[in-house]
Amino acid sequence: MLYFEDALWIRENFWKDTIGTLYFVLGFTGIAFHIILISILPEIANFISRPTTMILSAQFIACIVQLFIVFVPVPAMIAVNRPYFVNPVMINVPAFLLVSSQCFAFIFMMVNGVHRCMKGISPKSSKLMFLDNVVYTIIIVSFGISVFFSVNICVHTTIRRFNPSQLNWKLQYFEVIAYIYLISLVIIPTIISHILSLVNLSYRKLFKNSHSSEENLEEDQNESSKETICSVSFYAVFDLLYCFWICLCFLSSAPILSLSNVFLTAYWPLLTSLTLDIHIRSALIYRIRGVFQPQSANNPIVIQANKNHAKFSKF
Repeated sequence: MLYFEDALWIRENFWKDTIGTLYFVLGFTGIAFHIILISILPEIANFISRPTTMILSAQFIACIVQLFIVFVPVPAMIAVNRPYFVNPVMINVPAFLLVSSQCFAFIFMMVNGVHRCMKGISPKSSKLMFLDNVVYTIIIVSFGISVFFSVNICVHTTIRRFNPSQLNWKLQYFEVIAYIYLISLVIIPTIISHILSLVNLSYRKLFKNSHSSEENLEEDQNESSKETICSVSFYAVFDLLYCFWICLCFLSSAPILSLSNVFLTAYWPLLTSLTLDIHIRSALIYRIRGVFQPQSANNPIVIQANKNHAKFSKF
């Protein structure tokens, strides 16, 4: 009997230690990588547009806020087995900041997708519509909507709280429905933008390139269109899978899904940027290499376009 109780105690503490360690390690690692990418963006400004730099910076800052909220408080709550961090009066503060930053990240996922697709359709219109003042206005409005979204949840019901005994975030029905509506409002314009961009790129490839007089120019344009079509298609597929997984996380109370709900939202801009943009990926590799090679750490980042390896994404 004693052996059976010891086995249950070891099993329970194993999952607590595992979940707590994952929150701490993933949170600390994500904060470090996001800070590195924010410092890299000005150095590769010649390869990505200024609106893209501003949008990615806003996304990365929102992700850092999300990770700061969970990477220390959640392991601490698991360790002391209490649903609050430091003071019970502040029991709703981490969740309020987490929900606000997640809402901001969702909105800017849509903004980033619309800007990317508009730039593929009409670069001139994209430059006119996404001026610096316009992007700043979008940031302010998105911040206001995010705060209103969190306040609305607090008014109608109890905002989410971390349950240290079940190792998950406990969400009320109203918050789940509100998030599903928010994700629907975000993904619909994003997918419509992707579809319009794919139609435009396909039209250019099928009709405009066929009237080209120079064969080499035609091949280059076809190759460029194919790459851009691939990147837009992958963005659309990734966004759909992301929204599906987030909705699944909201509908389940499993600890792993609850953890992925937090970190997938925080890591998504980082993962898409590194996966689908060669400039950000190359700059990050150069920066990490400089950490292990101190003699070259002060050298400026030099990224040259390689014709043999075409760009996978065009921001």
